[in-house]
Amino acid sequence: MAVPGGARRRRQRQRRASTSAAGSLFVALVAALLCHGGVVQVTADDDVADPVAKTPDAADTADAAPHRRFEYKYSFKGPHLVQADGTIPFWIHSGNAIPSADQVRIAPSLKSQRGSVWSKNKVSFEHWEAEVTFRVSGRGRMGADGLAIWFTSAQGRQGPVYGASDKWNGVGIFFDSFDNDGKKNNPVIIVVGNNGKLVYNHKHDGSTQALGTCLRDFRNKPYPVRAKVTYYKKTLTVMINNGFTPDKDDFEFCTKVDNMIIPDEGFFGVSAATGGLADDHDVLSFLLFQLTEPGHTPPQPEAEIPEEDKDKYQEEFHNFQQELDKKREEFQKEHPDVQGEPIDELYESVNDREIRQVFEGQNRIHLEIKQLNRQLAMILDEQRRYVTVVTDEISKRGSNIGSGQLDVANQQLGTIVSSQQDLLRNLNEFRNAFYETLKQISASQQHHQQGGGVATYESVQHFNDIKEHLHSVRRDLEHLVQRGAQNPGEKVQKCPEVPPMPSCLSTVHFVIFIVVQSVLFLCYIMYKSQQEAAAKKFF
Repeated sequence: MAVPGGARRRRQRQRRASTSAAGSLFVALVAALLCHGGVVQVTADDDVADPVAKTPDAADTADAAPHRRFEYKYSFKGPHLVQADGTIPFWIHSGNAIPSADQVRIAPSLKSQRGSVWSKNKVSFEHWEAEVTFRVSGRGRMGADGLAIWFTSAQGRQGPVYGASDKWNGVGIFFDSFDNDGKKNNPVIIVVGNNGKLVYNHKHDGSTQALGTCLRDFRNKPYPVRAKVTYYKKTLTVMINNGFTPDKDDFEFCTKVDNMIIPDEGFFGVSAATGGLADDHDVLSFLLFQLTEPGHTPPQPEAEIPEEDKDKYQEEFHNFQQELDKKREEFQKEHPDVQGEPIDELYESVNDREIRQVFEGQNRIHLEIKQLNRQLAMILDEQRRYVTVVTDEISKRGSNIGSGQLDVANQQLGTIVSSQQDLLRNLNEFRNAFYETLKQISASQQHHQQGGGVATYESVQHFNDIKEHLHSVRRDLEHLVQRGAQNPGEKVQKCPEVPPMPSCLSTVHFVIFIVVQSVLFLCYIMYKSQQEAAAKKFF
């Protein structure tokens, strides 16, 4: 049943009012907590510093964390990583790299593959921090060759060093997974700097050129591995999240290089390569942050956008707005019956969708409970028939019970009564669980009806039907309990001996079956021994 437009708009205004009231209450609570603490902390994600704040001391400035600013033009991440034409915004991929919606496969698990991704624009930050999330996975116990994170003065798209060019000018962080020198010190993370003249030493896994190393196994981890590379005050620090936990901030120290000199401008890149062995080298995200020292003014976003680009973007926005207005007018001309109604009313709001999903879930719960009610009714009918049969047998054969058979009949009747009581107890617990579920559903339904004003759904009648069914089940169960509890002594005296069950297999047939089975077993043993003797002739 459709809700009138006026009622829907009133309901939306009420929700907006309640949302704004909750937001103002939350802001007031946060302000009270900050005033009570007496200290306002500037987090790493703040983009604007307080110009009125007091100048900190030299020691405080040295210990304070730098300001971090996310740079989207030098980053990529999912879930919409690739554009419609298969390219990565602000990045270039080459070689065997395969970009997808949520990751970039730098090198697939095939032999002798090379791939890389590089930023299109040069980076001229004095201090920066890069967070790379990747996954290296393969079927073998060893992998090859590895993955590399680069900051170089030129893009090294193809080459022998983990899929990138040799003799680079900059720094490379290598995740080497293959042991070339046979020293059993892989997988390993290596930091290697180059001034554009050195040739990478593959034979010794770059150990003679390494500025810093740490042994970390980054292959086949349950969660993606995260590497945080920080260049701050001429110090390069590498932190690693081993991928054993889903905690994204669970980093541990890997290596640190002091007095590290790198180019003032350069490109960021990620490359990977495979050899005789192969792994899948997947990069899920590359996030770059510009760091600003405490006490310095962070860069303003408006200052970095030229006026020409602003005018161009503004003009594109106006053109898009005009095209949208034209299409709206054309739609109204083609559909005159829709004119006068807001277009937003034709679509479902977020709150309406949530309420609809809640009622659909309650409807499914109602159907499940109804099916369970039918199953309970079937069980009760079977129990009634069983009790009726036992009662009839007791009334028919009560006079034929001997004194020596009373104990056996007593034990059997006690077993039956105990099993019935257990069954009734379980059914009562099941019924109580149903009642608790119904209470919760009724409470949630009343809450949504008061907040959303939607009372046209038929769930109330469904739940009333469920309650009536459960009441009838309860009455039947109580009746069974009363019948089982009335005069147990008389039932014990009238309980007959259970007639012996006829045997389905006579003694002769059983003996014949055993003899035939033994003969077949001996024949199988002889056949098996002959087969083994024949097979030994070939060895």
